[in-house]
Amino acid sequence: MPTALSIVRKFFPEVTLMTDAKKSVRVSVTKKDSNSSIVKNHKGCAMAVACKRKFALTGVVISRDRAYLVTGNQAVRYALPQSVSREVVSFDRGGGFEEGEYQLNRPAKIVKVSKNPRDRGERGGDDNNRRFVHQTGNIRTALGSKMLG
Repeated sequence: MPTALSIVRKFFPEVTLMTDAKKSVRVSVTKKDSNSSIVKNHKGCAMAVACKRKFALTGVVISRDRAYLVTGNQAVRYALPQSVSREVVSFDRGGGFEEGEYQLNRPAKIVKVSKNPRDRGERGGDDNNRRFVHQTGNIRTALGSKMLG
């Protein structure tokens, strides 16, 4: 499983330090941001253009659920709320990115889940206990995927 730092370094090899955001920030996406953006592009979507403009950043990487704001050799990780995630999907499918104020959230603490079924109160080996995960299609590749290259 790739780390956040290794994912960002695929786009910005000069990044050597990764931190989680300490507080949430607001970003205003304008029509101009949408018009100067690139569909299915982690570094060039409307939200990335807006973040780069507002914070005078070296670069930005936007996925469906995370944002990495890059300044020099440092990257700061944010979590995308559902409102932004939906706009990213809409944008990638050609529906545009709605103008407005959006918030990038500080990431929640990550809790590691044991792979041992007994630790989660589940029974092992039963297909009914497996969680179904829908893969959304016709949008940018997932960060960390082998297709990203």
